[in-house]
Amino acid sequence: MPVFFATTSSETAEAAEEMTWADKLAESFQEQWWVFLITLIIVLAVMIVIKILSHGKIFKIRTMLKIALNCIIAFVLLFLINAVAALFSVAVVPKWYSWILIGVFGIFGLVFILISMIFWPGLFVV
Repeated sequence: MPVFFATTSSETAEAAEEMTWADKLAESFQEQWWVFLITLIIVLAVMIVIKILSHGKIFKIRTMLKIALNCIIAFVLLFLINAVAALFSVAVVPKWYSWILIGVFGIFGLVFILISMIFWPGLFVV
């Protein structure tokens, strides 16, 4: 017969403290990658619809690729920021509407969110 051990809150807290830097980094990545992917898909879908409706006058394929690449670079930059911040047990977790800024404006949106953490704490990040 298997023996089950009940964990107390102190044991759970000890286990959380024993998380390595890589574990914290992986956890922050797992929390954010799907939101990034959904945001990127929504931004590109809206741009494709606008391109179709305007017969290519507003958005060209090259512009759409630049915006998608800028969004991907912003996500990688956010991941790297969280990698360094995980050393200090801190994570930058944007709220759902902050991802729209990152998706549309890319690196500039990320910089705005990081600066807004100083002036308006809790507005764009959790």
